[in-house]
Amino acid sequence: MMKQQSARLETRAGEALTLKGVRFEGSLRGTLFDASLEQRFANPFDRHVELVYTFPLPWAAVLLGVEVQIGDRHLSGAVVEKKQAEQGYEDALAEGNTAILLEQNSDSSYTLNLGNLAPGETCVVRVRYAQVLQFEQHGLRLVVPTVIAPRYGDPVGDAGLRPHQVVEHDLMVVYPFELTLRVEGALARARIGSPSHPLSMRLEGEGGATAMVVSLARGGCLDRDFILVLDEVAQDSLALCAQDTQHPGGVSVLASFSPRVPASAHPLAVKILVDCSGSMQGDSIAGARRALQAIVAGLREGERFSLSRFGDTVEHRSRALWRTSPATRLAGQRWAAQLQADLGGTEMEKALDSTLALAGEVAANLGAEEGAAPVDLLLITDGQIHAIERTVEKARALGHRVFVVGIGSAPAEGVLRRLAEETGGACDFVAPGEAVEPAVLRMFARLRSQRMASLELAWPAGAKPVWMSALPGSVFDGDAVTVWARFAQAPEGTVRLVGRRAHSPASERLGETALTVSRNDVVLNRMAVAAQVEDLLETEGMASPQALELAVGQQLITPLTNFLLVEARAEADKPADMPDLVKVPAMLPAGFGGLGSLDFCIEPNMAPLTLKEASEHIGSPVAVSGACFDFDNTFAAPVVLRSRRRADRGDSPNKAGTYDIPAFLRRGSNQDAWQPPRDDPRYWCAEPHYTGLTPLGLTQWLRSHPQAEWPQGYAELRRIGVGAAVLDWLEFVLAEGEGEALVVACFVQEMAQRDLHEALLSDTGTLGRVKALVQRVAPGAAPKLMQDDPAAASIVARLQVFASTLRAEQWPDCVFDLRDEATALGCRRRWRSP
Repeated sequence: MMKQQSARLETRAGEALTLKGVRFEGSLRGTLFDASLEQRFANPFDRHVELVYTFPLPWAAVLLGVEVQIGDRHLSGAVVEKKQAEQGYEDALAEGNTAILLEQNSDSSYTLNLGNLAPGETCVVRVRYAQVLQFEQHGLRLVVPTVIAPRYGDPVGDAGLRPHQVVEHDLMVVYPFELTLRVEGALARARIGSPSHPLSMRLEGEGGATAMVVSLARGGCLDRDFILVLDEVAQDSLALCAQDTQHPGGVSVLASFSPRVPASAHPLAVKILVDCSGSMQGDSIAGARRALQAIVAGLREGERFSLSRFGDTVEHRSRALWRTSPATRLAGQRWAAQLQADLGGTEMEKALDSTLALAGEVAANLGAEEGAAPVDLLLITDGQIHAIERTVEKARALGHRVFVVGIGSAPAEGVLRRLAEETGGACDFVAPGEAVEPAVLRMFARLRSQRMASLELAWPAGAKPVWMSALPGSVFDGDAVTVWARFAQAPEGTVRLVGRRAHSPASERLGETALTVSRNDVVLNRMAVAAQVEDLLETEGMASPQALELAVGQQLITPLTNFLLVEARAEADKPADMPDLVKVPAMLPAGFGGLGSLDFCIEPNMAPLTLKEASEHIGSPVAVSGACFDFDNTFAAPVVLRSRRRADRGDSPNKAGTYDIPAFLRRGSNQDAWQPPRDDPRYWCAEPHYTGLTPLGLTQWLRSHPQAEWPQGYAELRRIGVGAAVLDWLEFVLAEGEGEALVVACFVQEMAQRDLHEALLSDTGTLGRVKALVQRVAPGAAPKLMQDDPAAASIVARLQVFASTLRAEQWPDCVFDLRDEATALGCRRRWRSP
């Protein structure tokens, strides 16, 4: 008789899943978000196992409680000191009992340990947490993180994680995700949307009891953060008081202000740094390009900026700050459009150091001017690094404000917010498919806000807090400022936020609110205690006895405490051996590393698409497992597809009966032609301010290829390796309005005639100027195009002056001098006549 097998959830490879799915429920009232995260586990094996699952919670969330159900048994545990909890957990496993341990990791993630789960046994863990959302530029952004992306670096050495806490990823697993939210009160009338998931919404109740119920329109999975955006929200300051449950008569206070900060009168000066590491491939680098182009377009005339990108190395587009002009804005947008995630690892610490030291003397002079705004750093990244502490310390030591635009479907929010807040900056996020312009406008509003030298809270007369959280280092117009405090008795009256502008002795009021009547709000009181514990850990360190006492007293999971539950098993149910360790792998975030960003299927009857048209189909990210994509066959060779609508326009195949393949996919006819060795500095420069062919490298390339293969435009020059600085000089300085084809033709013709190789070998191998070796081109030797065209003759004459200053391994300084309009005009005047 055939044995019937019960249904079970499996990966595509046929392996049984231990995580069956996650359900999320939450309610948003004002700025207080109360949430419940339900994780469903099962043991599909024929032996006892210890399941280990590491997962994220939102930035600044306070974990309030844990409920556990094993089979039909509802169990409860307690929060105890960390070492005591770890020992109790191991002792329970050794005795054959069931034990559950929930711990907060050093990178603010959480690890759930389910010990001695019996074969076929199920376990449901419900984690409850609360969070105070911050108004940002007159809107609210609610993020429910679902997955931790792969991060660069050593998780043990850099992040301080233990081996069992390190996340492992599996491309084949898919975990279902369900979500239901209630948006209550006045927020139910706000404009609500999600850039991450399609939503289903319905309005319930009437009047003051109105609530908007939000759920997923179709099934989701744990491959991207859930994002809910509420705008057109009335933003007001508020102060709430909650009775202290441990100290009779005492209260905990949450004060949130909506400051009104005027814009600075001084022009902006900002250094822009873009993450081009491997983790940014796909949706993230596409979002970074969109963000950077919007940033450059939003710069005003007279403001200064620089452009840099990083991975394993750092590349600076300029050696100093450019003054915004039509030429530099166009150069910046073109640089942004060409960005690729091709620089390897994420060495953020070195990149911050290199970028903030860029033209340090010029930046210092700008900041030293009376009342002038110092130079800020604007970082565009997904934040996927393990070296969090070192990076934050480096940024703080360098003394610059760091503003961050987080990119991707699962950015490291905690890393990026810490980096911004601890340097006095701010943070914003852009999800794949989300409009980037609102985030850029919000960031510009912050960058241009007037700096406040100091912030203070003025409590009602006679009211003095027993403890108060630290005020932020910066305040921005439209961004909420939240403060926690605890009082021995309830204060009455109005609390004010005041600040003083830089270079001004007078203080001014930024916001005020009346303290409301005290209420019995246990959640608010526990959140205030959690803020005090965090403050004690920062000031006194991990050895703080008061922090431990408060955490245990309020049953809060912190770096000092863990949740522990032990269930004694009957002797007959105890295993004979220690359980096998099974780590629950995480899904890869959608679009991570360039995978899973296609949301369309190639149908059998679909006509081929061009690459440009295919790119138009790339939309919101989906899981790799859900994409209709044949990896085995697709990556075997480049495929060019053409849409049916192109056939409708009258396109037809070429004479061979096939469609044309773009030039960059075609293999050249001269396959054995010389190519510049990237490790030879004579031919290839890899400096931070310039990466590409040297003058000698370009000359050698031109002489090694037939003239029919010479570049005919700026894009083709870039394709063979000419760097962006040279291309910008050609377009913005040399061209003077002449056509691209003419400028490039004159340039490559002139460079092909330079005898740079002789100069490199002369003078006992040292680099000398080529001026003495440059041979002027006789009119009879010039191509007919240049003889007959006055514009070409003028360009050639200026190029000969330019060539006379060439060094074999270095382009002239004028190539890099697009810092401001005056310099660019000076360059034009210099090259106008020989």
